[in-house]
Amino acid sequence: MNQTASLPCAGVKVPEWHFRMMRDNVRNASIEAAIASCNVVEKTIVEIGTGAGLPAMLFAKYGASRVFTCEMNERVAAAAREIIRTNGFQGRIAVIAKSSRQAILDGDLPSAPDIIFTETLDAGVVGEGYEVISEDIRKIAGPATVVMPGLVRQVGFLCTDLRAFEQNSVFYECGLDLSGFNLFSKRSYFSVGKDLHDPTPLSPLILVRSYDYLNTSSLDPVEHQVVAHSSGICHGMMSYFEAHFGQFLVSSRERGSHWSMAFHPLLEPMPVESGRHYFLKADKSGSIGLISI
Repeated sequence: MNQTASLPCAGVKVPEWHFRMMRDNVRNASIEAAIASCNVVEKTIVEIGTGAGLPAMLFAKYGASRVFTCEMNERVAAAAREIIRTNGFQGRIAVIAKSSRQAILDGDLPSAPDIIFTETLDAGVVGEGYEVISEDIRKIAGPATVVMPGLVRQVGFLCTDLRAFEQNSVFYECGLDLSGFNLFSKRSYFSVGKDLHDPTPLSPLILVRSYDYLNTSSLDPVEHQVVAHSSGICHGMMSYFEAHFGQFLVSSRERGSHWSMAFHPLLEPMPVESGRHYFLKADKSGSIGLISI
């Protein structure tokens, strides 16, 4: 008998980055250290985004009495339940095959848990439902609830990166104008591989935004004054994030990280001059604009 075919999730395709994530030793070690350091013994935990169940099992491993974890893909949730059973934690971990929003509506999650954990982050932070998840966290968090990560910082720099810009635009080919197709260009941001891109920085590092799941203003439009330190053609902004799980940091900056960096394209390339001041504007989707002062 083919045992693989008998599994409840057989045939399900998940993006390959899930496997890179689960094999990211730096990320895993940081999350385990954070969980181990915050005394979870006899605590109640809510997790949003189960995946294979690693963080949920780490909470149980370090003594949590009950872990409620949401996974809206039913077949992935079934696989996580099997993994949790294999590791002997099925008595303390409840895998809920629903989105956090639906689980709250259905009364499946406890109010005011001791800890709420989520790692629903993509290269540009907001692409895996940050806005909805932060609203859900605020609905169930109590005054003493600890949210992990407590802070996510998005850091970026203006750059020249024609290769990244061309992933998202087209102009003339075979002497013909195809720019009308740019109607479908990604306006917010998209992932770029660190091994394939070597952007030329045109500005110092900028703290673009600080995300706090309990702060309703985290997604307000932001504006920064930036002084270019080099002259060149600016194609957009490259960014990475730093997620703070207590004193432990998980970052997309390092080349060994499974996360890609995010490229936020300008609508059109723009020349910038060394020493000149610019306004960088960013909205909640990650779209940016650059204006010379």
